[in-house]
Formats: sequence, C-alpha cells, structure tokens
Amino acid sequence: MVSSIITSKTAAAVFYLPYDCWEYVFRFLVNDNGDKDHNHLYLKSLSLVSKQFFSITNLLHLSLTICDQTHPFLPSLFQRFTNLNSLDLSCYSGYLNKLLCQISNFPLRLTSLVFSVQTTIPTNGLQAFSQSIKTLTSLTCSFIESINRTDLFLIADCFPNLQLLDLSHCKDVSEEGIVHVLMICCNIRHLNLTCCSRLKLRTLNFEVPKLEVLDLSFTRVDDKSLYWISKSCSGLLQLSLKFCEGVTEKGVKHVVEKCTQLRDIDLKYCDEVLISRCLAARYQFNLKERRLLSRQGCLVCYEV
Repeated sequence: MVSSIITSKTAAAVFYLPYDCWEYVFRFLVNDNGDKDHNHLYLKSLSLVSKQFFSITNLLHLSLTICDQTHPFLPSLFQRFTNLNSLDLSCYSGYLNKLLCQISNFPLRLTSLVFSVQTTIPTNGLQAFSQSIKTLTSLTCSFIESINRTDLFLIADCFPNLQLLDLSHCKDVSEEGIVHVLMICCNIRHLNLTCCSRLKLRTLNFEVPKLEVLDLSFTRVDDKSLYWISKSCSGLLQLSLKFCEGVTEKGVKHVVEKCTQLRDIDLKYCDEVLISRCLAARYQFNLKERRLLSRQGCLVCYEV
C-alpha cells in the first residue's frame, strides 16, 4: 500500500509541468484553433480537469459578452477573468449608461469595446468609462439609430487612445463630427464608415498620416472627396468604395497617384461608366500609372 502511494507520487513528479508551461500549452491550443466559440469550449473542458487548470484557463479568457443574464454576475466574472481586454455589450438591453459606469469601477485594462445596435450613444457612461479606463484602442458602435455631431465630439475627446473606430450603418453621422474625430484621434488606423449615407468627406484638409484602412462603401463620396482623401491620407493601404456612384475614373486616379502605399481598392458596383472602363482597359491608366500600380502591388477589385 505504501509502495503504491510512493509510486504514484513519483509518477506525478515525473509528469509535473510548471504553471508557466501549462499556460503556454493552453495558449498554443487556443491560438492555433482561431475559433472563438470553440476556444471557449476548449477552455471550459480544460478547467474541469483540476484547480490548477481552472486558474490557468481563467487567465486565458480575454473577451466577454455581457447580456442581461450575465449582468448580475459581473463582479465575480471580472474578479475571475483578470486578463480581459475586450467587452461586447451589444446583447445587453438594459440601461447602458448605468452599465458603463459600473464597469468603470473595476481595474480593467480594456483595449476593445463594442456596443452596437443601440438607440443612442450612452454619453454619461462613456465619460465615466473613459475617466478610469484609458487603454481603449478599438471602439465599435455600429447600427446606432441616432448619433449626432456632439456624440462624435464626445467619442474623440474621451478616447483620443483610438486606433480603430467602427461607425458602420450609423446613418446620421455628420461630416463635421468625423473630421473632428480624425483631427483628435491622431493614431487612428482603421475607420469604418460603411452606410454612413450622409458623408462626402469634402472638408478633410489636414494630414491623417496613420490611417491605413478606410471603408466608405454606400456613402456619398465623389471625385472631389477622393481628391481631399488622397491629399490627407497618403498612407492608406486599403480603400473600399463599393456602391459609391459619384466616383469616376478621375477620382480613382487621384488616389492611385497620391496614396503610394495602397494595396487594395474596392470599386465593386460603382458608376456604370467606370465599371465598363475597368473591364475594357483597367481604368485606361497611362504607362506611368500602370507601372505605379504594378510596383505597389495594388489589387483593384471591381464587379458588374
């Protein structure tokens, strides 16, 4: 009996791995899978094996979706998952201002916040949130029914920390508000304005050197807009102009000539004349422009 106990202890010692090694193994499994839903299942299964695995998997939970059912358990969840960097509030149907104020009381180092599909911007909650959580670099507030100039000024002033801003499908977004955001948030790299149908971006007359990805699909941008964009956003890598009917060959040439880092320009379902020229002669670019495109490795997407 004694010998069997000693043998089992010896075997346990032989196969023992330090805490850091197990954490590395689990991170490898999660990163290799790449599916957030399945990652959650993997971590849940591992956490049932032992107390040690349970504590390790808690550290690997980086994102949390808050809904009405999880709201009462926030204190225990934040205490359990201490490495959270992303919160999604889109499924929460309660008072968002109050929820954000509550979240701001916890010592979180969040880099990403999502609160899409809401009626209005929770201004009081965002102010409280920004005063205690200063690490935010990504904000998604798409499908907001009413978002005005003042809301955008508030976002810019609260999170000047921003590198990604997603305002897609917010139809009331104003030109003045976006210009203010780009002026204040000087580190912004990714701006999604899909279906912001009022926008033309004709008043962009200052440099936005770090902007790399700009999605203007389903907006009112035209050749004049592209002229100012090409002057201000010379570091663009990706530009989407899908369903921008005011864009013609002239505007596209402005972008190609000025945005020398451009790798991808999407012109699907643009002006019919432009599309026909794309199909017939690749925009009828001259030799210099064709060489520029070739050297940049720029991919031009178009579709009838």
